[in-house]
Amino acid sequence: MARLPMAIPPDLERLTPDVPKTVFDATFRLACERLDRFVGALSAELAVSLELPTGEWTTPHALGEERKWAGGTLPVEWLLGTLELYGAAECRDESWRITSRPAGESSARLREAAEEVMPAARPAYEVLSLSAQALPAVLRGELRGEDALFGPAAMGLWFEYFSNANPHYAPNNLVTAIAVERAVGTGARVLEVGGGGGSAAQALLEALGRERKPPSAYTFTELQPAFLRRGVRAVQKVLPAGCQFTSLRFDIDGEPGDQGFGPGQFDAVFGVNTLHLAREVVPTLRRLRRLLRPDGALVIGELLRPTPTQAVHLELPFTLLTSYACTPVESGIRARPGFMSARGWRRALEAAGFREITLLPAEIERCAGIYPGFYCGALTARA
Repeated sequence: MARLPMAIPPDLERLTPDVPKTVFDATFRLACERLDRFVGALSAELAVSLELPTGEWTTPHALGEERKWAGGTLPVEWLLGTLELYGAAECRDESWRITSRPAGESSARLREAAEEVMPAARPAYEVLSLSAQALPAVLRGELRGEDALFGPAAMGLWFEYFSNANPHYAPNNLVTAIAVERAVGTGARVLEVGGGGGSAAQALLEALGRERKPPSAYTFTELQPAFLRRGVRAVQKVLPAGCQFTSLRFDIDGEPGDQGFGPGQFDAVFGVNTLHLAREVVPTLRRLRRLLRPDGALVIGELLRPTPTQAVHLELPFTLLTSYACTPVESGIRARPGFMSARGWRRALEAAGFREITLLPAEIERCAGIYPGFYCGALTARA
């Protein structure tokens, strides 16, 4: 398995000819390489602060039992898997052994240097730092991850994080916007699920405008009220003239018919980093399929695991959240809670009755094989 940190190979550009060069450009690559080094230092520091043993085989469950941690094992599994990704641990039969304590610059110094060069990247560093600070208390059961990361004081940070100005998040929105734009014609009726603060909608509406494909109707949904209010304002700023706009709360785990939607209502349904939170992936996809007209498109923009079980080194904040950690494992579809692999999504879409499933970038799995920090992709499927 390829290790982090590393310089992103130039071959990645050759493997993504189906994505505009402006998406994975030099700024993006530089931002990733700096953040990779920061996460490596941060994970090593967390292992020290949590007094994880070196040279001994253990499991997240055994550590939790021994330390009487009440906050679940997912963050510990993330930490051990990330140390393995950085060459500081090894895994065997679901057990890990930390093999070294990498020496190098502190995470604080790496963050300072990165933000000096690229101030727009600050939200990514702040979210990861905030999560690392909260981790010990979450593990001891003294603090809920939701309270630490999504309390009133932190909401502004998340609006900045899920922003097209953040070089670490914008590609998620841009790749998904490209996939949706290519899947629809002029005058499409579009539904966005889990729209958050509206940055994905902004990226899509701008992409449709560039290609002269203005939608006839745009329905923006979000479950969290603060994000819904923020998202509505963001969408209205870029909504094309004549486009009918609707906004409402929507729970992807509920029946659409009970939430104001009828069958065959949309030409396209999409979401960015939302559908991995479904309690049951296949039934959720089936419900969304019923909302599409015949041959309508579902586009799923997601952070994709390189393999069904590989750690995602940027995943720490989400492992602290109950809604993320409690997403159930599903055989052949989701091998660990939270984010899924492209393989798992393809199987889920097929099980839900979708066809003509494509991936953007098409070679994302090869990209991840070259550089294991390559996670950004979108799947398109036809009803």
